[in-house]
Amino acid sequence: MNITEKKNKNVMIIKRRRRKLLKRCLLLAITLISILVILCFKLPVFNIAELSVENNKIISSKDIIKLSKINKGSNIFYINIYRSKNSILNNPYISKVQIYRKLPNKCIIFVTERTAEYYNFIGNDFYIVDGNGIVLEKKSSITGMKLSKLNGFDFSKASVGKQLPSNNNKKFDVISSISSLMNMVNINVTLLDVSDLNNIQIYFNNLCIKLGNNENLEKKLNAAINIFNSNESYKTAKGYIDVSYDGDPVIYIEK
Repeated sequence: MNITEKKNKNVMIIKRRRRKLLKRCLLLAITLISILVILCFKLPVFNIAELSVENNKIISSKDIIKLSKINKGSNIFYINIYRSKNSILNNPYISKVQIYRKLPNKCIIFVTERTAEYYNFIGNDFYIVDGNGIVLEKKSSITGMKLSKLNGFDFSKASVGKQLPSNNNKKFDVISSISSLMNMVNINVTLLDVSDLNNIQIYFNNLCIKLGNNENLEKKLNAAINIFNSNESYKTAKGYIDVSYDGDPVIYIEK
């Protein structure tokens, strides 16, 4: 055997040993990972001891936990987060859900809630709606709720958990924008009428704000609100403030 053949043989032996060592290390790693996984599912330290809900103001933590179907004492790795999130989202007041595992034994449910903004009624039933037109619930009374009546949708076809039926999606943009603006200035709207998007009207008690179409809503609303706040008598007055066109607003107050 010459020197070259001897070197090649030594190289092959080294490679073979390396492959064997790699296989052993891989087998050991798989074994350790398997043991670790088994321990994670079996050790009591990973059983949920603390289950909390954050960012909820409307729906109680108890109700959200019940919807999640996550129980204290369950293994934290057994949680089906996808199923739990979908179950919580069955409540129309919940718009978003995030569920976090905090090892070793804590689970956090973080929710984003919808806010009731509007209402209308069919027969004896009141339909409660958020600023995006989602029907949150149907109830027999709205006593104690600070809501604005909403006209311009067919509430007879409304379904809880779904957006109000409409043949014009621009209506949802309008009610969303007005809802946001009114919340910023903390003025309670008595009635919002979007039946005709070329003649949008808002009522502050008996005073009608004529907005015209849905262009420059923020500018027109700001002008109307400044006028409304400029005179204390406007809060109980009957009449209208017309800001539907360019130029000076028209104010009419009944005497």
